[in-house]
Amino acid sequence: MRVPLPFIGMFAYGLVAVLGLLLARKSFPVGINESYGRLILLGSSTSMAAASAYFLYILSTIFSGATCSYCLTSALLSFSLFFISLKEFSVEEIQKVLGVQLCIASLVVAALSTSYSSIQPLSSSVAEANLPFFETEITTSSSPFALSLAKHLHAIGAKMYGAFWCSHCLEQKQMFGSEAVKQLNYVECFPDGYRKGTKIAKACSDAKIEGFPTWVINGQVLSGEQDLSDLAKASGFPEMSQPS
Repeated sequence: MRVPLPFIGMFAYGLVAVLGLLLARKSFPVGINESYGRLILLGSSTSMAAASAYFLYILSTIFSGATCSYCLTSALLSFSLFFISLKEFSVEEIQKVLGVQLCIASLVVAALSTSYSSIQPLSSSVAEANLPFFETEITTSSSPFALSLAKHLHAIGAKMYGAFWCSHCLEQKQMFGSEAVKQLNYVECFPDGYRKGTKIAKACSDAKIEGFPTWVINGQVLSGEQDLSDLAKASGFPEMSQPS
């Protein structure tokens, strides 16, 4: 069973926060003194900085040209915590623990590299997939607000671009409900199914669609699932018609 990466990140930040509070209060569990607490904090921040450095490497090489504000923010925070932790040590102390810190960083990078490599066969199998087109079934009912909003979006020429295999597209449609979805100007980007080498539909390539779902409303591009209230605001839907 794989542990989600965000969960690991939350645990690491939580651990550093707890250690920082314990050091500030000089209150530690039995068997741990301030010196050990500082070492644990330094080891934790070192592992976080090493992980962030590896992720930045992947972002700049494998995903060259892509942007990830969360990744950059997390990296900035991780390196800041590392240098703050390191500042508490004298030069002599740093020299004593340098080998341990390098080992920790090496182990983190090695573990992440192994994990990333194990994902590659899965990515290849997805690329080789042959998916015939199918109609998605909408199981939710439409609220009066969703139905009115869908009619409004249709009237102003707003479009939702998606793919039949996209779970986020299905969830977006479920927000509208079965009746309202029929009113939307929905553009299927893979109407003939998907297999390796399949090109995206011309209407989607002309609109420069890079992810699903994507909304184009009055010239404004909205990527990902959108709350109905956000779609109403972006399209100029009368506020009095929005649910309270």
